[in-house]
Amino acid sequence: MKLLRFWAISLSALVIPATCKAQMRWPSMPGYKEFQAANQARRDLPNLNPRISWTSNTEFNYSTSKGNFKFNVSTGVSSPSEMSFGPEPVPAPQQAPGRGRQWTQVNSPAGNAKAEYREGNVYVTIGDTEKAVTTDGSDAKRIRYGTASWVYGEELNQNHAMGFSPDGKFLWYYRFDDNPVKDFYLTLGQNSTQSSLAIEAYPKPGTKNPIVDLYVYNLQTGQSTKVKVRDGEFSNALGHYVFGIGFSEDSSRLMFHRMDRQQKIKELVSANPVNGNITVVDREENQKGWTEFFAYSDARSRGRLGANGMTFGDEMLILSEDIGFFNLYWMDTKPGGKGRKAITQHRFDVVSIVKVDDAGKRIFYMAGDGETPYRHQLHVINFDGTGHRSLTISEYHHSVTLSADNKYFVDDFENAKNPPSIQVVNVATGKATPVAQVADLGAQAGFEPQQWFHFKSLDDSTDLWGTIDKPRNFDPNKKYPVLFSIYGGPLGPFGSPSESYSYSSTQASTGFLIVNVYVRDGNGRGRDFRQAIYRKMGIVEIDDFAAGAMALKQFPWADTSRVGIYGTSYGGYASAMAILRYPDLFHASSASSMVSSWTQYDTTYTERYMDLYENNKEGYERGSTLTYAKDLKGWLMIYYGTADDNTHPSNSLTLINELQRQRKSFEVQVGVDRGHSGVNYERMMEFFVERLVMNR
Repeated sequence: MKLLRFWAISLSALVIPATCKAQMRWPSMPGYKEFQAANQARRDLPNLNPRISWTSNTEFNYSTSKGNFKFNVSTGVSSPSEMSFGPEPVPAPQQAPGRGRQWTQVNSPAGNAKAEYREGNVYVTIGDTEKAVTTDGSDAKRIRYGTASWVYGEELNQNHAMGFSPDGKFLWYYRFDDNPVKDFYLTLGQNSTQSSLAIEAYPKPGTKNPIVDLYVYNLQTGQSTKVKVRDGEFSNALGHYVFGIGFSEDSSRLMFHRMDRQQKIKELVSANPVNGNITVVDREENQKGWTEFFAYSDARSRGRLGANGMTFGDEMLILSEDIGFFNLYWMDTKPGGKGRKAITQHRFDVVSIVKVDDAGKRIFYMAGDGETPYRHQLHVINFDGTGHRSLTISEYHHSVTLSADNKYFVDDFENAKNPPSIQVVNVATGKATPVAQVADLGAQAGFEPQQWFHFKSLDDSTDLWGTIDKPRNFDPNKKYPVLFSIYGGPLGPFGSPSESYSYSSTQASTGFLIVNVYVRDGNGRGRDFRQAIYRKMGIVEIDDFAAGAMALKQFPWADTSRVGIYGTSYGGYASAMAILRYPDLFHASSASSMVSSWTQYDTTYTERYMDLYENNKEGYERGSTLTYAKDLKGWLMIYYGTADDNTHPSNSLTLINELQRQRKSFEVQVGVDRGHSGVNYERMMEFFVERLVMNR
């Protein structure tokens, strides 16, 4: 087989399936033996990060490369421990609906009934008696109860479409009308004698969305009540999206979230399950960007997602970015209640809640307020917002484990230049007692620590950071080609990358510098940073990758004349956009399962970040790979799965068509009957070695 290269004048082409081994030519290429040796050496290295386990309020076990030990806080003495931590625990696999789908059966927590979705309708069984709750749903009518349209599962994380109240007296369920939505046809079984069609209502920007409604079935009366999720008829206003649904703990209220189509307003709403009347209990609005679609849940484990959807307490501890950064709030969910009360008002993000001390009425949390936003610090504050203290040192990133009585915490602190050290800290006094320092055995095995670097955005407005993984036995007198490994798309609102001390990846030992850049649209740095891409996807974050590529010129060992970039899904889109928009900075690109134009993707995701198509046609055009196809100079490899129901094959095919029209040369890999996936790793590395090492 020969590698595929598309030419505009070609009449036929050979496509190599992604599942093949690409003739396994990589083992004969430069860097492969070093990669294999690095993998073996890495397997022999102990884990850098110590494991911590409190055994009492004054004693804990910990592990390092030297073995297992116990530390007594009262005496300040470490001694060998017979306790073995064993392998890291692996979470038990959880049963879940397929991607973008919902549970088809739920059981009442009271044990008195079950509900089932079947052929467009909802059925309830009490004892041995089954009753149809709805009868007019059907695929033919495009009206379905007790399930949801694909975008709800994929883009709103809604994998529940019905659920019982805690007392088992009520059942909430969805009604979806897909009649306004155009179908997308995906051919399956293309490696078979006879193919088939998968048909999905898939709304795209500039077209209509499914109509959603919410009902409550009363098991005692056998009657359903329509919830007033919106004022008037279905429109782009509030009630366009309805999600995050569940009952209050006492079953007296049905709670749900609703948004407008532009997702600029999010409300938490309480509904009377008997008459369907509603009361808005919380509202968040952001007219300069979007409000995050997550459903509010109680950080104290109440309000979490359960088998019947969510359950809401009368008061919840939540994270919200109402003032531009994620802070802690109390939320009163009762109709006519007190609404929100701020606990913290930081100008930096709270990135996680470590522990809620109910007895002491305190909250321990991590926040991104170190010397860089990626060095997280431990804070404590009282329930009423008083008594705030920062408990850690800002020049390090910290991972902490609190004792059961919350009087001490074990602090695992590190940064990019310093391996982890362990100390135990008295919460009340701040006194720190050293425990151990982790030995850097990676250096002895030739592994360089991952290097962090700082640079400015192209417009000089924003400080950015990135990381560089170096080859094993790195030689600073050599020049190494570069590979950007990226995602680049909007990340979830919570959490943040962290500046830890890490060994360089074994991938770098193929002879490349592996680079990652924390671009604008990432989390942990406030709303303005994350939403800098609003109406400008494909511009701002790609500019930041370009700024990262330019910043590498400060390192004499980085060969910026040989730069590759790769990614999957949004990373595939960003990889294609990078080589097309900045052809003099990026010389080879592997783009897997991409969106080629935002008019090809679904409404719910796209409009959240790009606004409605009719409001931002210029932005959609600027964010399309098709706009820049004429500018391709380097080597581009496109991969798609023929059964991808997320970023459909039409995305790649439209870019392929435009590249052919522009008489460009490129390569295509196809995953026959594969879904949303990445190109075969061996073939990808062959591609980069060929283009950036052997052909230079």
